[in-house]
Amino acid sequence: MSGHESLKAIIEFEGKKAIFEGSAQEVWGSINRFISEMQPKIAILSDIVLKVDFSELLTKFKDIIQIDKDVGPVTCADVNTNLLNETERILFTLLIRRITYVLGYSDKETFDVKEVSKESGAKSAGSLLSQLVAQKLVQNIADAGKKGTYRITDYGIQWFVQKVLDKLRSETK
Repeated sequence: MSGHESLKAIIEFEGKKAIFEGSAQEVWGSINRFISEMQPKIAILSDIVLKVDFSELLTKFKDIIQIDKDVGPVTCADVNTNLLNETERILFTLLIRRITYVLGYSDKETFDVKEVSKESGAKSAGSLLSQLVAQKLVQNIADAGKKGTYRITDYGIQWFVQKVLDKLRSETK
């Protein structure tokens, strides 16, 4: 590389783009300074931004649900979901839907109110979903002029794992 050649590097972080151009030494130095300045933000973000580790989640649920490639998700025979209240059953239903979507066994990660009611057995699904949305455990994803469809949030997954999973697990034999 002759002294007149230029190197260009582009880094994107949090929707911002940084472009570094110059000699290899100049670009390398600029990138290092940029990373040094951003590292505390990256570390803080990783501590406060809620992320669901789906491989860890699947491990936690391996004795609770299974997915049959022909019929979809099934609850293991020794798990009694009737011990859950309606709110917990709705969250469980939406959680299973999200897991099957992430694994590619469902083409969507949402349910509408009727589907939630049918799958969870909750008679007052509509009002409970509204409460769950207010608590940020569920997100209402609706197009303008259409009825909502619902998905469990990452916070909802975390809440379910912390508050309800042991209740399901204690009932497995």
